[in-house]
Formats: sequence, C-alpha cells, structure tokens
Amino acid sequence: MRPIIKKYLAPLVLIILIPQLTNWITCQMMSDKQLREIPMAVYLGDDTSLTREIVRSFDENETFEVKYYAESPQDIEALMTEGKIYFGLSIPVDFTKDMKGFKSPTINTVIDGSQLSLASFTKLRSSEILLTIKTGAMVKLYQGKYSISENEALHMAMPIAITTRLAGNPTRNYINFLLTGMMAALVQVGLVMNAAAVFTAQERKLFSKNLWRYLSVYSGLAFISIMSIILVQSAFFSVPVKGNLSQIMILTAFFAVTVTSVGLMIASAFSNKVFATQVGAVWFIPSSIVAGYTWPTIAMPTVIQNLSKMMPFTYYGDALRDLLLKGTSHVYSINLVKLFTIYMISLGLAYFFNRIRTRFLTEEDEHDPVYS
Repeated sequence: MRPIIKKYLAPLVLIILIPQLTNWITCQMMSDKQLREIPMAVYLGDDTSLTREIVRSFDENETFEVKYYAESPQDIEALMTEGKIYFGLSIPVDFTKDMKGFKSPTINTVIDGSQLSLASFTKLRSSEILLTIKTGAMVKLYQGKYSISENEALHMAMPIAITTRLAGNPTRNYINFLLTGMMAALVQVGLVMNAAAVFTAQERKLFSKNLWRYLSVYSGLAFISIMSIILVQSAFFSVPVKGNLSQIMILTAFFAVTVTSVGLMIASAFSNKVFATQVGAVWFIPSSIVAGYTWPTIAMPTVIQNLSKMMPFTYYGDALRDLLLKGTSHVYSINLVKLFTIYMISLGLAYFFNRIRTRFLTEEDEHDPVYS
C-alpha cells in the first residue's frame, strides 16, 4: 500500500489539492466581483456648483473614491506614478463659463494604463458617468436658452438614443470571465508534469497495460478536479452555469484525457524524468495565454495562432466559457473532434516512442536510477 500511496501522492497534490486551494483563495480575493473604491484624484481648475456636482457624481459612485485634490493637472500624473491613484479627472479653467456659452469644454481623464484590467474598467465606468452628466447639463442649458420642456431639451441633447446590453457577463464579473479557465489551466499543468514523468524502466516492459492504467487514473483525477472547481465557483461564488451540465462534463472529460495522453507521450519520448517534466511545463504553462483564453488568438501573429492549434486548452477554454456564460458554444462539436484528434495522435506517438526506446534501451540504462 505504501508504494501506491507514494506513487500517487504527488498527482493528488498537484492535480487536486493545490488547484482547489488556489481556486478557493482566488475566488475569495475577487468575491466583490467588480472593482470598487478605486482611488482617484481631481484637478478643479473651475470650482463651481456644476464642477463640484461632477466630482460628487464620481465620489458617490461605488467604483471610485476621490482621495486627492491636485494643484495642477501634472500633479495627477505624479500621484499616479507614485501608485497613490489609478484614475484622475481634470476639469479646466472656465469650464462652466464655456459650457454655458456652448463652447464644448473638455474634461480630461487620466487612466493608469499599466494595469489593463483597471484601465478598461475605469474607462468604461467614467465614460458612463460623464455621459450622464453631459446629458443632464445640456438639458438644463437648452431649457434655459430656448424655454422648452425637459423632454424637448432631452431630445435636443440626445437626438440619437443608444442602449447597450452586455450579453453573457452583464455584471462585468471577473470571476465569471477569468477564473474558471485559469484554474483549469492550473490543473492541466500539474497533470502534464506528473504524467510526463510517470514511467519507470520496469513499467515500460508492460507499456500498453501501464499506459492505459495511468491514462484512466490521471484523466479521472483531472476530471474530478476541474468539475469540483466549476461546482465550487457556482455554488459559493455565483458563477453562472448556463449550459447543459452534461455537455460541460463531456468537454472536460475529453480535455482531461487529451492532456493526459500528451503527458504520457512525453513520458514515452524521454526517459529522463526531470527533462520530461520540463518539456511538459514549457509546453503547457504558457497555454492559457497562447491558446487565446486571456487574449484572442485573432489578435496574435500567424505563427502564434498556428502554435495555439497544438494546445488542448485552445479547444477547451473558450468552449467552456461559452457554455458557462452563454449557455451554448458554436464550436463545441468541432472542438471535441479536435481534442479527440490530438488524443489519438498523442497515443500513437506514445506507442511509437516507446517502441523506439525499448529497442535501443540498454541493460545499463534500465538500472540507472535516473530512469526508474
């Protein structure tokens, strides 16, 4: 029993325990689901009731918190460089006067572009607030200038009405968008690193039997781990699971089996366990980025797009997110076929590499502890 426990201790830790702990901790860290109370600074070049109302609109919004009043627009960037703020608002001199004179004054926003998640979120939120303020101010100006009703002034201020509905993730929840796939990527790294170093020299003599044993055990562990992550996120952190659970389970099973088969292929190709593990790590650690989960592959160079086609996560991550957030995935069936294709190629190569290795493996190699 002890050798068996020792054999499977590392897989249990790397494939199940660490991803589950990481998932729980990360979800707790992001439990607010949206960014809140982002520190900001304001330069009031024109201190009037209108400009103070603009500042109040930002401060009362849950996204922002006015922490500093700058002496000049340059001070805003200085505060940002010091890491004290992530957003700045600069209202120029004579803003109210120019507004009343219909001269279209400009409010400048300063966004910390070094953190893109913050930058995109603050840009979106600030644009919403400023658009609301602009519309309200123009309505009052038109009412005063032309002595018309509020409804007529609103039509003048907004001759074209625009409504936006954010499908799939309307709350802009980063847990929904990011974490499920990232945790699956973490599972696959632990999975492939363990599978790549699995065979001993003695086990290669009964390669077919041990290949299928490890394929079933390791795939099962990965499947349990990923489905547990999805269920925990859904039950405790309100991550939506809009798609059919059976489809998600089938997709996850195909992914787990495919990644395991790639790891076993690496194990068959390289007898040195350390080197095999390194090969697996180099191949799979960057896959969450290269596979297009965090940055779309259509925006990548052609070489990287072609590289992503060799990674199982390319065919799992986006399809999984579609099933969770949209309820369906237009690439579901084709991605299952592609995962199955990688699986079959990997198994074929595993048998081929083992045949080559057993033919050229010497007695000295078999007793070398590096190979056992």
